Amino acid sequence: MKREDIIRDIHGLDAELAALEEQYGLLSADFYHCYRAGELEQTRDFIRWAGFYEAKQEREVRYRQLVYEHLRALRRRSGLGALALDPAGA
Repeated sequence: MKREDIIRDIHGLDAELAALEEQYGLLSADFYHCYRAGELEQTRDFIRWAGFYEAKQEREVRYRQLVYEHLRALRRRSGLGALALDPAGA
C-alpha cells in the first residue's frame, strides 16, 4: 500500500470517526478506552466505532513506517541541502 493510499484511508476513517463522535458526544480515544475496559455495551455502532478506530491506528503506524523510509531516502539524496519533496504520484 502506498503512502497516498494510506493517507486517503486515514481521511476516510476520520470522517467515520467524526460522525460517531458527534452522535455520541465522545472523542474516539475516550470511547475506545471505555470500550476496551468493558464499560460499554456491544452494540453495532460501538463495534463499528472500535473497528474504525483500530484501523486508523494501524494505518497511522504503517504511514509512519513508510514516511520515515521516504524521508531517509530524501535525506540521503539531498546531502546537506534542502529536501526535494515532490507532489505525490509525480
